[in-house]
Amino acid sequence: MSYLKILYRKLFPPLFTVRIKSGEACLANGKLTTSFLGDCTEIARKNRIPSGWIWGCSSPGGTRLEFSSEISKRDRQRFRNAAGVHRL
Repeated sequence: MSYLKILYRKLFPPLFTVRIKSGEACLANGKLTTSFLGDCTEIARKNRIPSGWIWGCSSPGGTRLEFSSEISKRDRQRFRNAAGVHRL
């Protein structure tokens, strides 16, 4: 992570952090519904995502999801679709 991105995260911490480990999504910090976490686990297992991070950040349009590089662009869209259903 670049220095500016680290500084940005310190000034504006994410609303929540989800960690994917061994295809299982778990909440690292913040608050989320168990149904969204369940959907994240299902997406990770179906698409064989062994590990990664998802951050929920506040933006003027609502909650924006950011992803670690282990999660492909195609899979990122799947997580965004699930987030839209749950209205984070």
